[in-house]
Amino acid sequence: MDKKKPVYVLQIGMTKNIGGLETYLMQQFEHINNNIVRYDFVNITGEYDIVFSDKIKQAGSSIYNICSRHKNPILHYYQWIKLLSKYKNRYKAIVLNANSLEYVFPIFIAKFFGIKMRVIHSHNAGFENKIGICRKILIGFNKLLLNFGATHYLACSQKAGKWMFGNNKNFALVHNAINVDAYKYDLEKRQEMRKNLNLENKFVIGHVGRFVYQKNHKFLIDIFNEIHKILPEAMLLLIGDAVEDKSYLNEVKQKVKELNLEENVRFLGMRNDVPEIMQAMDCFLFPSRFEGLGIVIIEAQTAGLPCYVSSVIPNEVKITNLVDFISLNEFPGNWAEKIIKNKNYKRKDISKEIIKAGYDIDTEIKKVQNFYERECIQ
Repeated sequence: MDKKKPVYVLQIGMTKNIGGLETYLMQQFEHINNNIVRYDFVNITGEYDIVFSDKIKQAGSSIYNICSRHKNPILHYYQWIKLLSKYKNRYKAIVLNANSLEYVFPIFIAKFFGIKMRVIHSHNAGFENKIGICRKILIGFNKLLLNFGATHYLACSQKAGKWMFGNNKNFALVHNAINVDAYKYDLEKRQEMRKNLNLENKFVIGHVGRFVYQKNHKFLIDIFNEIHKILPEAMLLLIGDAVEDKSYLNEVKQKVKELNLEENVRFLGMRNDVPEIMQAMDCFLFPSRFEGLGIVIIEAQTAGLPCYVSSVIPNEVKITNLVDFISLNEFPGNWAEKIIKNKNYKRKDISKEIIKAGYDIDTEIKKVQNFYERECIQ
C-alpha cells in the first residue's frame, strides 16, 4: 500500500526580523506533523535571508527566494510565475500572511496555476504610516483581486479580520498559539536568569518588539521615567531591534540619554532566549498604537507577568486577569502609578488557563493540520 503523501503548503510572510508573524509561523513549523502537512516558504525580499532559515533548511523544507518587488517589480512577478509554473502540482495550498492588503499578487496568480487552497491571513490591525489616496486605491483594487482569487480568509483576532477584510467578509480565527511549557513560570529559572543578568534586588519591567512607530517606545520610555522617579532600582529591558531604518531606534536611545536613564535601560537586541528573560521580569509593558493580536502578551501572561497594555489592543489577548488595558490618552504618570501599585504581585504558574483558552501549540496545531487535510482533499 502506497504511503500517503503529506499536504504541501507554501507559506509567505517570513521576514529577516523576529516578530509576531514570524513567531507564529515558526511555532507551527516546529510542531506540525510533517507526515501530514509540510510547510515550505517563499522569501519575497530575496536580498536577505529570512529569520530561522537555518532551522527550516535543516528540517528538510525549502525556501524559495524572490527578489523584492520594490527593487525590481518586473523580475519579482516573473520569478513568481516561474516558481508556480514549476511547482504547481506540488502545492495544494498557498498562504499569504499579511500585515496589509498592499500586496496580494501570490493569491491572484496561484488561481491561474490551479492551486486549490489560496489563503489570506490577517496579522495586523493598523498602518505604520498615514495612508494616502494612492494606497487606498491600491488596497481597494487588491480587495477585488482577493474576491477573485482567495478561497479562505483567516485572522489572528476579530479586530485584525475586520480591519483587513471589512465587516461583511466571513473569516475564521486562528489562535497565535505558543509553546506553553517554554514560557510557564519557573522560580528556579527566574532566580538563575536574574543572577546572570545582574538584576537581583531590581524591579524589572520588560518589553518585546521591533523598534518601529507602531510599538510606541518613546511613550514607553516616558512611563518608565515616571516609575524610575519613585523606584530608582527599576530596570527596563527592551528586546528587539530596528527593521531596516534605524532612525527610530536612535531616537529612542537619544531620549533615554536625555532623561539620564542609560544605567537603567538595557537594549538587548534580538534574542533567542526570550522565554528565559521573561522569567527575570516583574511585569510587562506594551503600549502599542495598534496590533493584530500581540502574541508577546500571550507569552508574558504564560510567564505569570502582570501586563500593562494599550486599550487599542484586541480584547482576545486578555486570557487571564493579568492584563490591564490602559488608554494611550492617559498620562505616563497614570500608567506608572498602576504599575507601582502592583509591584509586589506574587507570580504563579497559570499555564493551565492558557491551555484552556486554546493557545497551546500542541492543541492548536492539530486543528491546523485537520484544516489543510480537510480542505485539500475535498
